[in-house]
Parts: sequence; structure tokens; C-alpha cells
Amino acid sequence: MRFTVASVAALATLVPFATARNCSKNLDYCGSTLLGIGNYYDQIVSALRAAGKPTDDNWRKKSLFYCAGGPNGEIHFVEYCGERCVDNGQGHSDSCYRP
Repeated sequence: MRFTVASVAALATLVPFATARNCSKNLDYCGSTLLGIGNYYDQIVSALRAAGKPTDDNWRKKSLFYCAGGPNGEIHFVEYCGERCVDNGQGHSDSCYRP
């Protein structure tokens, strides 16, 4: 019984790593999309700071970032979308909403 409980506990710690993924190289991503696919919070804040932009929740989620790729899915700030950043689906660049 101890072995089973220990095994389940060990597997539970691995689940977050199995679900996280990197961005796809050469695509643009909304910050909200990046936060949904992986552990991008720190990279988003760093990219915003490097561009001299605010790092509040709106800027983190409603900004567009370019995926340069690499082992950690490196990103660079592109622009702040303001009203809304649109997730255009897997394999397509996200974009700022332009009414």
C-alpha cells in the first residue's frame, strides 16, 4: 500500500511538467495564450521590462510576443493590444483585435 501511495504522489508531481509546452518558433502569441500553454509568467515580465513597458496584469495578458524558439521557448515583446489580444488557434500567429 505504501508503494502505491508513493507512486501516485510521485506521478502527481510530474503532471504539471507533462502539460506545459513551449511556444512554436516564429509565431506571435498573446500573453494570455502563453500563460495557458506553459510557465511563461517570468519570461513575459522580463520581456516587458526589457522593452520598458508596464508589467501589470493587462500588459501581461493583452500584449503580443514573438516566439524566437530555443529550448525554453524564448519570447520578445511585439506590441500592446489594448482592448483585446486574439488567440487564432494552434499553428497560427495570435493578433491584436482591430475593429
